[in-house]
Amino acid sequence: MNLTECLQELYYELNHLHIFYETKQMPQSRNQVFFGDEVLAYYTDQLITHAQGDIFESTSEMLYYLDESFFFEDITIKNYEFYFEDLSPDACLSFIIFYCRHRGIPIKDFPYDWIDYSIRWELGDVKTTGKPFESWGCFHSALAHSFYIIEEQMDSYGKIDTIVDPNNVLDGLKACISLAVSLLIENVPPYNLPFLEHIDEFNRALSYLKMEYQKYILRLKKATITQLELPMIDSEKTMLVNAFIITENTYIGLLKSFLIHEEEHSWLQSGFQFFAIHRPELKGTGRDIVIQVDARLKVHLRDLWEMLEDLENERWLGTRPQVKISPDRFIATQPWNDRWDTYHTITAPKMIDERTFGSKLEWSDVVGAIWELYNPAKSITVNPFFHDGSIGAPCRIYECKPILSNKKYLTAAKWNSLGQQQILVTSPTMQRYLAVCASGQYQDQVPPIYPLPSPESFDFLEIPSGFIVIHPEGVFILDDWNNKNLDLTTYRKEMQKIVKRFIAFQEIHRECIMIMNKVQNWLFEGQALSSAKIREINNWLTLNKTKIRHTILTTMFSSNDYYLQLFRDTIEKRWAIQTQLNELYDTVSELEQMVENHTNMKSNRLIVLITIFGFPVMLFSSLFQMIFEDVPSPKWLGVHWVGLFMFIGLSLISIWAINRYLNVSTKSEHKAIKKARDRS
Repeated sequence: MNLTECLQELYYELNHLHIFYETKQMPQSRNQVFFGDEVLAYYTDQLITHAQGDIFESTSEMLYYLDESFFFEDITIKNYEFYFEDLSPDACLSFIIFYCRHRGIPIKDFPYDWIDYSIRWELGDVKTTGKPFESWGCFHSALAHSFYIIEEQMDSYGKIDTIVDPNNVLDGLKACISLAVSLLIENVPPYNLPFLEHIDEFNRALSYLKMEYQKYILRLKKATITQLELPMIDSEKTMLVNAFIITENTYIGLLKSFLIHEEEHSWLQSGFQFFAIHRPELKGTGRDIVIQVDARLKVHLRDLWEMLEDLENERWLGTRPQVKISPDRFIATQPWNDRWDTYHTITAPKMIDERTFGSKLEWSDVVGAIWELYNPAKSITVNPFFHDGSIGAPCRIYECKPILSNKKYLTAAKWNSLGQQQILVTSPTMQRYLAVCASGQYQDQVPPIYPLPSPESFDFLEIPSGFIVIHPEGVFILDDWNNKNLDLTTYRKEMQKIVKRFIAFQEIHRECIMIMNKVQNWLFEGQALSSAKIREINNWLTLNKTKIRHTILTTMFSSNDYYLQLFRDTIEKRWAIQTQLNELYDTVSELEQMVENHTNMKSNRLIVLITIFGFPVMLFSSLFQMIFEDVPSPKWLGVHWVGLFMFIGLSLISIWAINRYLNVSTKSEHKAIKKARDRS
């Protein structure tokens, strides 16, 4: 029997073997084997255990080199009882090796690259073990998670209770073994799996893996993605890495693998080598805060661990529970845990007792410590420009003083040397950092990480003389010493023009609000817009239209420099200056229209009065002049009283009739409009 035939036999009789998911079942007879977390146990005339890390790095490696006498020939494979503490790839591979060796397969026939893979996976290496959609470890984890749901519940003391359905776990365990057996039969490398759609377990794992990836993409949108400068082991040098910082409540089992292999969303296109994850619902378990760095980079987090311990001691005010480890040395009962003493993984303290949390630090304290230690701008110095154009002594970027501070800030600096640090300015983190410095919000203090603006809230321009960051509150210009010298005077003058326009529009906008409030109050109080009020509004309109036009003419762009034009256009767009101008024109136009409407209304009222009163008077004065032209009247009467009274009477009757006709017509129109509204 060769290895392939043995594996095929295992695949078909797997469901007939005695396999159990028992986390604490130690062997008590020769036919029992326990595959535990970092331990292999079996029974001869006594219990024998082999711990991972003594000689071997995985239980599968233990079984690979275990003496033949361990595989009792007098016990058939179907009479064995196999107990599993977990569903790890190493446990499943250990079982497969046990089965093959028990059936007499020479160990040299078993592919050692699978043993090597399990060792690297056990050590937390998800980089060299393959990309998420090509890695046996990722497919194995996805398949296991697809069979059971782990529900984590926290009690009133902060203790986590994990609820697992053992029946589903056992089904998942057998499925994971079947997947590994199928892949071994296919003779594919565990770190570069092809698409194997004919394997049912592969398809199920792939579906769950895709779902996990979509959850990961959603987390990316909510995470703080930045770059950090980490110290290297036994060196004064540092390394720039991509960092992923997030608070989440959704468990993603393959998050680490996705992060390590991320290229599209990481600036260095080399994955996220640093990540800090906060799961607040796990507070007190030691798993609520996990900070990890890729060990392959030869960087460390020792200074972060020391800072967290110092902050913890300060927060406890001398009351932190401690244990004595030597006559003159004490350590915290529950310190920040440095896994394996390598300073690659740091986790939060666990509960001290049922009522006392091991840490008094908040997540914001942890993130603040990370940013304070590893902020990439911390190591960068520049020479600031002053008001008179001179250059000052080297300082940190955030220490540069603005050379303009009238409503908007203008800050400028020059690299104080040429070097590799200049590439940092093109990183998203440095651009966001410069944007905060441009805003003038944190002068003379290191900007914290959380207020760093999003990339959508500012503009980053590359010009021949350096870089420009345009924030809604200001501008930061950085001269990089490369192609040409920065003509700071020209850029400052252009900035002053834009600021002048911005301030003028702001003032006119405030006056618009005042005049609109005044008109609104007049109308609310039932006051008519008299000629004096209309004249006041007209004067205001004329004055401010002149102001707007004068401001535009005196702040016009007067250069043919492409980059200067780009600088100006970008600022005007970011500060919404054209939008403000359009809104001012709209407001002025509406005021003009309102004044015109009131003027027309007064003119129409005058025409109506002339029509009602003037037309009858003119009509009857001419008529009665003709009628009574030859009618004699006694001289003693003086005036022709008959004609006069008839003229006045008929004129009044005509005025009343015309006025009533107009009123009736208006009421009819109002009733028609009301009926139309009621029908609609």
